[in-house]
Amino acid sequence: MPTGQKAKSYKENMEYKRGNSWKAKLKYNVDRAIWSSVSFDEFLMKMTESGYEIRKGKYLAFRAPEQKHFTNVKTLGAYYAEDSILRRLEKNRHKVRIPQNASFKVRTFVQMTSYVADGNRTGFDQWAKKNNLREAAKTFNYLSQHNLLNYEDFQNHVADLEASIHAADNNIQQVQQALQNQKVIQKHCEIYRACRDVILAEKDAPDRLLYRKQYKAEYQLHETTLKELAEFGIHKLPSAEKLQRQQMELEKELSSAKKEKQDLQKQQKTLHIIENNFDTMIREAGIKVPEKAPSLLH
Repeated sequence: MPTGQKAKSYKENMEYKRGNSWKAKLKYNVDRAIWSSVSFDEFLMKMTESGYEIRKGKYLAFRAPEQKHFTNVKTLGAYYAEDSILRRLEKNRHKVRIPQNASFKVRTFVQMTSYVADGNRTGFDQWAKKNNLREAAKTFNYLSQHNLLNYEDFQNHVADLEASIHAADNNIQQVQQALQNQKVIQKHCEIYRACRDVILAEKDAPDRLLYRKQYKAEYQLHETTLKELAEFGIHKLPSAEKLQRQQMELEKELSSAKKEKQDLQKQQKTLHIIENNFDTMIREAGIKVPEKAPSLLH
């Protein structure tokens, strides 16, 4: 029978089994909000739209719906610290600024593309003659619309998208594990209910000792199942309807997570084409393409 221990909510039990899921989800949503924001206020608004409660103080912190405690961004790693968030948002500003101490190669390329933006298309036309004009136009339009004419900013843009895909993939794995755990819990609960019915019927048996011998397997299975449910943090048996509802919610969450990853991968595919064209433009301008950081994805 269920023990007398204080019961946790079902959500708490699942998050307990999933370990660091609150932080993984927060990283994923922070990346997604930064990706589509150009200011800190807009970033906070996107986080609020994602359902997060925000706490400002010495350190920025967020709390998801049904999460008990706030999660401080500094606990997510240096890449998610508040100063890092501000730096990442700065790269999304409408106006690209060329730092005075920028490398000569970067400043040269920004100057070249600035000529195009001002109407002097000589450098762009030279490149377009050697390449497909449609691809050239698509490349330059993309870079202009996203304010990424600075090559370093563009590479950070690529890295941010890659980090978002990596976070989305982690989120999918965690939801899949939660769904697997959910199915195991449901099976255990079904077995537990069947054994419980046998045990409750003992009170009506003429010979209880004989009854226990006859149903020894059910009694043993009852004890085993009870321990296995306790390992999942289940001390109060959920109803079959609630378990089914939780499974449907997880399946919906998994479907949404997979769709999000697919959308990001489509963006990445386009970005790879833009990146190849961008590198060609730089080479045609006589600038060596800087080495790229190793990919997070394999």
